[in-house]
Amino acid sequence: MKRPLVAAVLVAFVVGDANRALAADWPIITATEEGVKETPFRFFGFAQIVGEANVLGDRVYGLTAPRLRAYEGQWATFNTLQDSEATWGLAVRRLRPGVRGAVPGTDQKITYIATVELGRAGVTRLTPATLMDVGVTFSYVPGMKLRIGQFKLPLSDEAVEANPLASELVNYSNVASQLLLENRVEGGKITSNAYGFRDLGVEAFESFALGKKMSLAYAAMVSQGRMGALDDDVEKDVSGRVTASWVFSGKRTDPHRQELSLYFWGLHGSRGYEGLRHQRIRSGAGLSLELEPVRLRAELTSAKGMVFLGQQPPFAGADAAVAPNGSALGFVAFGRVRIAKYLLVKLRYDELHRQTESDPDTRVFRTLTPAVEAQITPKMRIMLDYERRWIVAPEGTADAKRILDTVGDRVLLQASLFLP
Repeated sequence: MKRPLVAAVLVAFVVGDANRALAADWPIITATEEGVKETPFRFFGFAQIVGEANVLGDRVYGLTAPRLRAYEGQWATFNTLQDSEATWGLAVRRLRPGVRGAVPGTDQKITYIATVELGRAGVTRLTPATLMDVGVTFSYVPGMKLRIGQFKLPLSDEAVEANPLASELVNYSNVASQLLLENRVEGGKITSNAYGFRDLGVEAFESFALGKKMSLAYAAMVSQGRMGALDDDVEKDVSGRVTASWVFSGKRTDPHRQELSLYFWGLHGSRGYEGLRHQRIRSGAGLSLELEPVRLRAELTSAKGMVFLGQQPPFAGADAAVAPNGSALGFVAFGRVRIAKYLLVKLRYDELHRQTESDPDTRVFRTLTPAVEAQITPKMRIMLDYERRWIVAPEGTADAKRILDTVGDRVLLQASLFLP
């Protein structure tokens, strides 16, 4: 990861601001006011209401291990709603107001953004509200914008894209949700809100034109590994991303720029767990094409250390667990085609191999998600997803296989409204 990042920074200072790229990148969109009339305050926000039903699953019967008999006849947590024993329901998943703008008298060289989450999501698991993005960006140095605060890490496309503007499906893939979303666990209990792909730190970023059609973007970040509070140790995370793009059309502030891009990213850090220190390493690569009416993307992600396992065994009331020295490998492929002006059809396949370091503990998650989206207005869209799910334990115990055989599918309906 380090060599591509160094090369990107060198190119950044050589090219400078003289030749601006057409290609978009998410730090530019979320951290600057480029392309927007200068104003000290600009209010915005979005809401997402989700209806979810778990279908075709079964309660678990026939458990033989003494420690599992208490769960006989229960629903496994993968067949219920988040933090609930219900199998279907309606929720305001995200309700996120915010404000952004430029500091007067700086010619938009100092900009800021602040958002708060009020919806029922993992980031508000332990609190009714949480600060999501709180950042200030300085654009004085040619070839490098400097961002300070709390914001998204430079990880995979699925993690960095702004959900209300560019997310294609209701749920994140298993790869993103299990390997990149972070949950702190101590003593079998989740002790923090989910991190929402965010951290508190300092990031340098920029994008540049390399000729008429080629573009290069980089982002490098040093962060504390803990969102929303002062750090509790001296260890820090280092993460970065490099993207090379062939631009067909569109400005870099366009969330759906028309381009073919290849990207690499990585994160290196460590976490304290049960009195010991363990590495948390994530890395990946992806290829993305957006050229109306088609969008295609494929991503590969690997993980070493601090792999979150959820409740073990997967039943309400069981302790949460982490594999501190675990490893995992995941793949996501996605395709979308516009079949009418306001109607899109989509298909995603994701596969995650978790705890590959131990054959008895290895779990394989496979999900095939056909979906349809109706774009009611430029600011409102409705998505209907069907998640066909499989979870297998190739070398697991008979009880493990019996539990996983009960996994059902999900049907999700989401209405999104973005303002202004």
